[in-house]
Amino acid sequence: MNANPLAAIAATSFATCVLTCAPVLAQATRIPALPVGTLSAIPTVVQSGTKPTLTWAILYPSKVSDIAEINPPGTIIPNQTVYVTVQIVGTGPGTCTPTPAPAPIIPAPPTDARVSINGGAYLQVFYGTQVDVLPSKQLFVKKVTSGQTIDFGGRYVLNADWSPFYTTRSSNLQVVALVNGDLPPTSFSLHQQSYLASYLRPYLNASGRVNIGPLSVLILMELNQANHSEKCYDYQDQVLLVSFSLKHPNNGHGNNLDGVDVSNPGQGHGGPNGMVDPSGGFDDEIKVR
Repeated sequence: MNANPLAAIAATSFATCVLTCAPVLAQATRIPALPVGTLSAIPTVVQSGTKPTLTWAILYPSKVSDIAEINPPGTIIPNQTVYVTVQIVGTGPGTCTPTPAPAPIIPAPPTDARVSINGGAYLQVFYGTQVDVLPSKQLFVKKVTSGQTIDFGGRYVLNADWSPFYTTRSSNLQVVALVNGDLPPTSFSLHQQSYLASYLRPYLNASGRVNIGPLSVLILMELNQANHSEKCYDYQDQVLLVSFSLKHPNNGHGNNLDGVDVSNPGQGHGGPNGMVDPSGGFDDEIKVR
């Protein structure tokens, strides 16, 4: 391979950047959204008439199916040790207005979001209304090993009591787990409805399919309707975003020693009659503020 002096300088600069920068990038993105890699040249300064040896390695994007199985309607089973992170996207049960129908529930009542690891108790990770939602906040972070199950559930406050508690273990499809490219299992085109919630809209593309990262899962909950043919059976009552990583996604505010970080913007008040799971309905970040 021949190169003029300018090309040699460019090759040297490129190789230097690859050698010093790319490994850092690869380390920070163990499961990348885009292909990343390294490239090295020996010698790094290419003289006219010489043939350098190029060595490269490419780490291709992964997807949820590479690291976990989703057992319908929504139980997630990792096939390797991963960290699972849960964030709240939005909440708003009873805000749909079908025709004909009684008046919707306004203002929308608080909802309760819970997560269960390997068949254990459902831990509360969120309680509140849309004003309590902080989409970027990590509500729950936990290290999960291969073969352990991850389930989600939800309910809302109904006439000073709880509505039925629906989970991803149920067969009634009230709570579903969807990956990038999936269509919400509604009987109509949800993305074309005028009442599509503003918090869900960015997570659907122009074709109505789920638009999220390759290592994320969108948890959609229908908590207010039980009849799948109803127009308001729209999976917008509570929406969670679940993400996976091989490294601990520490949010910088302190975490429990067991790898759990429960950071509840609802402050763990729990709902009517003080019904709160003491093992999950708290904000551990309060301790370090």
